[in-house]
Amino acid sequence: MTQIIRSIPAYSAEDNVTGCCPVFHPEHYDNKLFDFSDLHFIQTSTKSLMYVPTNMDKVFTKTQADIEASGQGIHDRYLILSQDVSPFKCNHYFMTQGPVTDYPNIEIKGNYLAKVYDGDFKDMGKWVKDFSKVLKDQGNPKPSIYTFYTTCPNCAKVYGHNYVVLFGEQVNA
Repeated sequence: MTQIIRSIPAYSAEDNVTGCCPVFHPEHYDNKLFDFSDLHFIQTSTKSLMYVPTNMDKVFTKTQADIEASGQGIHDRYLILSQDVSPFKCNHYFMTQGPVTDYPNIEIKGNYLAKVYDGDFKDMGKWVKDFSKVLKDQGNPKPSIYTFYTTCPNCAKVYGHNYVVLFGEQVNA
């Protein structure tokens, strides 16, 4: 039986060489099963043009500043789950310690299998197709899938990797 992880892996100060995004450790996520039930999330949204975000930097910067100003930030781990609602809108769920004024509180219940991919964002469609097949083969025909973009484009260039984690709901777990 697969062990269910109930918290997001922490990172150390040494992992944050850029002062922006910490180095991502794929081995802490790949093919692991996570339970998000005890985690707290707030929701924000970005505009997209055919699934390509147009204001992500502005929205993420403001949301992160609001989280820090509220004292609800978590300083040794982070998780932002993204989910396309349409070709023109994407919802983002920021893990926090608790509520943040002016943001909806969101519960994400259940177990989610994580699969790590590394490469250019243009491969996202292939990754989702591959992961959807894995989930379907496990008896999860239409699971909810969330995306965790582990680093910003600038940090991905510095680190030489553009890791993206797909989390797929395990309805039979």
